[in-house]
Amino acid sequence: MDRLVIPEPTNEVVVRVEPGRPARGELTLRNAMHTMPVAFRLQPAVRSRFAVRPHTGILAPLAAVTVEVVYLASAAPEGPGGGAGRGEDAFLLHSVVAPGTAVREPVTALDSVNPEWFSARRKQVFVDSGIRACFVGAAVAARLVEAGAVEALREVLDRSEPEWRAADAVDESGRTLLDLAVGLGRADIVQVLLEYGADADKPSRGRTPLETAAASGECLIAELLLANGATPAGSDALHVAAAAGHNDVLKLLLGKPASASPSSASSASFSCSFTSIDAAGRDGKTPLRLAAEAGRRDAVKALLVAGARADARCGTDGGTALHAAARRGDEVIARLILANGAAGTAAVRDAAGKTAFEIAAEECHAGRIMDFLGLGEAILAAARKGEARAVRRAADGGASVEGRDAHGWTPLMRAAFKGRADTVRDLVDRGADIDATDAEGYTALHCAAEAGRADVVDLLLKSGANAKTTTVKGRTAAEVAAAAGKSKVVRLLEKAGGVGRKEVSEKTSPAVAGKAGSLDRRRRGRKGSSGAIRFGGGKDGFETAAVAVGWSH
Repeated sequence: MDRLVIPEPTNEVVVRVEPGRPARGELTLRNAMHTMPVAFRLQPAVRSRFAVRPHTGILAPLAAVTVEVVYLASAAPEGPGGGAGRGEDAFLLHSVVAPGTAVREPVTALDSVNPEWFSARRKQVFVDSGIRACFVGAAVAARLVEAGAVEALREVLDRSEPEWRAADAVDESGRTLLDLAVGLGRADIVQVLLEYGADADKPSRGRTPLETAAASGECLIAELLLANGATPAGSDALHVAAAAGHNDVLKLLLGKPASASPSSASSASFSCSFTSIDAAGRDGKTPLRLAAEAGRRDAVKALLVAGARADARCGTDGGTALHAAARRGDEVIARLILANGAAGTAAVRDAAGKTAFEIAAEECHAGRIMDFLGLGEAILAAARKGEARAVRRAADGGASVEGRDAHGWTPLMRAAFKGRADTVRDLVDRGADIDATDAEGYTALHCAAEAGRADVVDLLLKSGANAKTTTVKGRTAAEVAAAAGKSKVVRLLEKAGGVGRKEVSEKTSPAVAGKAGSLDRRRRGRKGSSGAIRFGGGKDGFETAAVAVGWSH
């Protein structure tokens, strides 16, 4: 027999080092003798480094005792082996048979043991020098993450108890191991932590790991996190990626399922959970607004392509991404935003009642951006007036033919309602969406039909307008025309395959039709008379924008 006392379960003392807690571990010592009591003494090689409680005692035959080992040094160990290379973390276990000793309990400790029993002069003393301390815990793991010691980190995680959730440990500054690894850009360590069950969504210092990866442009790490259960829900990952202009991360996040915002008018408040590309972040702003504020043109483009609403109002000032571009004087981003044709984007006013044009004027941005922002209003006014040359000049200058006024009407809808056939023809030739709808589902064909513009209806039909398109209330252009009493238009639409007079009369009684037509005419009349949204009166208003680009109002 080479030993009297057996350490269990191994000859390692696993010492857990956590911030703000005593660093301690336990070791079980078992008497290997079946018939004889055994005295033991456990001492650290460096007594200032560890305390052992109890450090000595007498074990009855086959009895066991659990001793506590407390780490006394103030500095956290550098790794799982601590100072084992210098023997600092070793222990000496002395054991000796104690025949004739009265043991009233399985273990009698401390004062029952005579120190002279362990004297080197006594040949029956057994000495085990193979016991060593092994360090685990957040303080150790954090140092290993910072040092990039992947294999040593695995060793610490392997030796940790499952209930400790060692991969989710937090260092003394409150940072999780995952946050440390992401911040260092160590994808290999992130992978190890995730393998050992780290929570991919656990926040650290107010940010989730995904947000930290997005902020630093770590696309591979973001992909690892997403593959291991990280969710954008409740996260500002998209927002920080947009603001920082990390387009690879942004595209990765945009590739994850996220519903587009509803088609209803945008408001200044949004859900804080990432259920929409237009959701506001913790600062109350949408990803598109943040990208525009930071001048991230590629990010703005990616968000718009993915369906972000350009007219979404957000932030404490209630502004849009276009307001942000106007404040910066960024013509490229302003063009990107307006080219996407969101309803009434140029006409949206912030909480102070100002449009993007007025913001740009306040910031004293002269030249092309002022002209460009004015062009969006000018093309709508020109379409309403039927000034085909003015429409062409505005479009040639960069105005979008898909721009919207405050009612959600495009220049084509406005020109169709006013019966401006030449303008309609020019807009169609320039690629205007002939079947674009407003919030109520009206197309340019509905607008022309309701106003009784037979020549425009004929032109739109020959240009490919869909006569069977219905409004939100399910009405075709023919039904709208019938309700307004426009029989000539109804006949034109019948030939194009629209709803016939019999179906219209069955669906709408004369009395109801007359009333409905009157209401619709009044509603459309109000829209038609208002024209493009003014910035104000006199030279401080829209007239200034029109004059700046060569038109008179």
